Amino acid sequence: MSETVFTMVKDMAITVPDFFRLLPRALDERNHTITGYTVSVGTADKGVVIAIEPVVPRRIALIVVERCTVTLTFTGMAEEERDAFLFRFDRAYQRGGG
Repeated sequence: MSETVFTMVKDMAITVPDFFRLLPRALDERNHTITGYTVSVGTADKGVVIAIEPVVPRRIALIVVERCTVTLTFTGMAEEERDAFLFRFDRAYQRGGG
């Protein structure tokens, strides 16, 4: 059986400290390991690796929006499992009322 790998890249308006502050809520108390700017959830056979990289802030007139590129690499997870993980992840980092 071949290993299923799915990668998603998000451009998020967030700072690195805020990302890690909200991470426990996003992971719903799942076991995880943090190494630098990389978070590993689950096992090598079935899990997700989240890599965060700060990028140049977006400037709109006088407004400066800090942002990061967040890459989620899913291994051995069915589409339904990925969707459930992403739903929780997106809700944890959602801002405002939208």
